[in-house]
Amino acid sequence: MIRRDCSAEFESWKKVPEELKKSMLGELSVHWDVDETDEKQWIYVDGLFKQSFWHWKFDVLWARED
Repeated sequence: MIRRDCSAEFESWKKVPEELKKSMLGELSVHWDVDETDEKQWIYVDGLFKQSFWHWKFDVLWARED
């Protein structure tokens, strides 16, 4: 989802619009039992998204240098 939905122009995970983050969370809840109203789950999933974003962003920047 990160690779598909996020633009490389986002400087950081904080710059990704909340609507997009919530959309990705909603997409996860179709496949997994994610309670979108549970603050602890949201923080955990947001951390996973953030980590995935940084891995993806690193790959994008690395590919540009080649």
